Amino acid sequence: MTCINKYSYLIVFSVALILRLIPEILAYPYPIGYDVINYYLPILKNFDDYSTTISNQFPLYISLLHTISSTMNVDPRIVITSAVVLLYGSFSLVIFSIANKLLHLDNLQSVFLSIFMIFQFSVLRTSWDLHKDLFAITLAFLCFYYIEKSQNFRKVLAVIMPVGIIAVLADRMIGFLFSISLMVSSIIRRDRILGSIAIFIIIVFGLFLITNFDPISINLQLAGNKDKINEIYNPVNLIVLFLVMNAILLPAGVVGLLKLKSTMNIFKIPFFISLMASFSWVVFPNTSAFLPDRWITIFSIFLSLFSGYGFVLLIERGYFAISNNKLNNYLMILIPFIFLGSAFAMSPNNSYLNIYGVFHPYISQYGPLTMQYNSISLPESKSILSAIEWINNHTQEDSVIMGSKHLRGWMELQLKGRTFLFADNNTRLLDSNKYSELYLLELDSRQATEIPENYLQALTYNNADLSLYHLKRID
Repeated sequence: MTCINKYSYLIVFSVALILRLIPEILAYPYPIGYDVINYYLPILKNFDDYSTTISNQFPLYISLLHTISSTMNVDPRIVITSAVVLLYGSFSLVIFSIANKLLHLDNLQSVFLSIFMIFQFSVLRTSWDLHKDLFAITLAFLCFYYIEKSQNFRKVLAVIMPVGIIAVLADRMIGFLFSISLMVSSIIRRDRILGSIAIFIIIVFGLFLITNFDPISINLQLAGNKDKINEIYNPVNLIVLFLVMNAILLPAGVVGLLKLKSTMNIFKIPFFISLMASFSWVVFPNTSAFLPDRWITIFSIFLSLFSGYGFVLLIERGYFAISNNKLNNYLMILIPFIFLGSAFAMSPNNSYLNIYGVFHPYISQYGPLTMQYNSISLPESKSILSAIEWINNHTQEDSVIMGSKHLRGWMELQLKGRTFLFADNNTRLLDSNKYSELYLLELDSRQATEIPENYLQALTYNNADLSLYHLKRID
């Protein structure tokens, strides 16, 4: 490895670390990421209480975080943040290696492609709260890299096999995509060793799926239930999401895909699989069963790789010759994507700099419009902490608090000696008349819960973003 090459790796790694760390610093003391506040933090804080729950949710990544946190006696928040920042840096290094070693790009071109990818909406969004997805994707890309680089799979078997197994055990969707990609690649290549590797990994993945079949069974039931419509997953919303993530990448992506060397064929397989899965709503409309929004994000990550390569080809062939200086040409392409990625990562929730806010009515249900958000906005995070402190000090122990499902992580972490209830429809839960007395915590920015007529209500606390009502049922 040349000195210049080493510095290029360092540049890419440093930019990725800084890019992913700044949103965490800006949001401090509040965490960012929906799953961070509702999944990672509560589980790591109370790991033993969640042992049954996480056993059905591909627990490899969260178990790894717990091991680090418990053995090193480090606060879970620090472990979660440090892990995802380092993951982001690792992902950038894998992309640089792919660009430099497989696409045979020089250092400038490889740095361009790497930075181009880490500033993409889809990659940043994945790192926002889908940490185990990013973990699995990084490992999958690493395996693809070694498969394409090697002419003899026996030499890299010690890398591909364990890394591949960890990848499929880390996340269900990436595990499926990776397993199928290996099998299809082995068939196309007619390579028995790769085929054997693929079969073994598929068997491991299949056995793990069987032990985690309940979520899959629920999704299959959703897909077959035509009476249950999820209006969020309608064609218009999903098409808008697809265009927001991919429209600007598609022209150069097509160029990169068509001109891609044969040494990158294995990347085309997950590209087309994720593309087809992104449009699963055509066959199964108005259902979240096959998570088309997640597949759109995964597809966009692969498209970003081809698009970055396409831009390199267009610049090198003079189609983007704004300056005689090649570096300036690369910067002219890179700057708009750096601006878009930075605005998404760092701007406040209501910032006009973040153009994704224009599409808020269509895509806000699939992910954040900015990374400065967890399950609620950062100002609301401050308000919920104040409200929970008031509840802990001014309500009786064993009181029942009802509220939005988006608050469940905050309540798990901060509520003391009281029960928090949430449902997809809190009005229906109140109508069940199971509770004679409870408190209703409402986010003022969300649709209010309709309180049945057989409940007396009294406002007991409110702040800038929340209101707490004391409800008593009239017998």
